[in-house]
Amino acid sequence: MAKQLKSLNQQFNRADQETKREIGEYVHQNPGRWIPKEELVEVAGIDESGVSRHIESLHEEEYVLSKMDDGQRHVQWNGRGAGGLEYWIRQIIPPQVRAASSELRPLLTLETLGGAYLPTILFGVFVILGLLCGVFAVIISFTPSGSLFGFNAKQIVFLAGSSTIFAAAFFVAIPIAKLIDAGVGRIWNIMTGEPESDGQEE
Repeated sequence: MAKQLKSLNQQFNRADQETKREIGEYVHQNPGRWIPKEELVEVAGIDESGVSRHIESLHEEEYVLSKMDDGQRHVQWNGRGAGGLEYWIRQIIPPQVRAASSELRPLLTLETLGGAYLPTILFGVFVILGLLCGVFAVIISFTPSGSLFGFNAKQIVFLAGSSTIFAAAFFVAIPIAKLIDAGVGRIWNIMTGEPESDGQEE
């Protein structure tokens, strides 16, 4: 158990403070996120006035941060909480980027991409690798020795170029793999006599 959460449980250890501990633990388990009071009302199973009192108490003891947003109170754990690396990612990555990644994630599944799944994943990997190599090459250019971790700028540029070539190749392979997947699926339906799905529900 984290030190802060252990301190909270020890400070509010009476039987009649169980709800306060439950709210504190829930906020602790969701670090880096501003939690609306309504959500805590559902978690605790008590009315808003009761939750407000518990929030105020936890805020006074500096276990949680508090703010008003559009007339609604929100709280956040004051520290890393239980998130570890996730907490720091939430702090570094803008909310807009996290929201966009959440919307894109369902589109990058095996079920959605079919035969294009592997080329798409490899395309993303090589794009990221190429970007990292570019950043690494810039860093090396500022070092007095012209090398870092045994790599020189020429080697990194070569690796970045290779990553770009592979990324381009897999980008071209994505629609080809999609067409092959669709063709194989259609042939299979013809061979097995299964009707082709038109995407409409009866």
